[in-house]
Amino acid sequence: MVARKIIGIIFSIIAIVSSVILITQSNLSFDFNAYFDFSLKSYFSLAYLRQITPLFICLILLYGGLLLIIKPLKSNPVLALFGFIVLEEVIFNWLDIIPINFPTYIVVTFFCCALLALWIAYSNTINLKRLSFQEGITSLILGTLINAFSYYF
Repeated sequence: MVARKIIGIIFSIIAIVSSVILITQSNLSFDFNAYFDFSLKSYFSLAYLRQITPLFICLILLYGGLLLIIKPLKSNPVLALFGFIVLEEVIFNWLDIIPINFPTYIVVTFFCCALLALWIAYSNTINLKRLSFQEGITSLILGTLINAFSYYF
């Protein structure tokens, strides 16, 4: 129980720090006039989605960390989703299919967190319910769709 809460707190802190770093290093505009532009062309562009994807991954890690602290039995699908998204990003980058827009230290941190998240999700090491086959396949497909949507659609 203590290890689960410590891992949840560490995941949450990593997610918050990484999202702050990514927001400060990105060129996202915080122009409020653009939010009242009802054409919505800029929000569905590929460049905008590529900038938002790292923040979305941080939110998934934050949600998984908070679930580890509060409701540990429901945290496995979220941790598996985070793990699959990050591992697919790294593998696709190694194969030169998708370029990663993260700084290297965030990629390494996310990769280590993804391995730990998948290990927690698929094992019964810290006394959580194991991830079912259906939840695992759903997390894998959803992670692939998120990566494909942010880079190809």
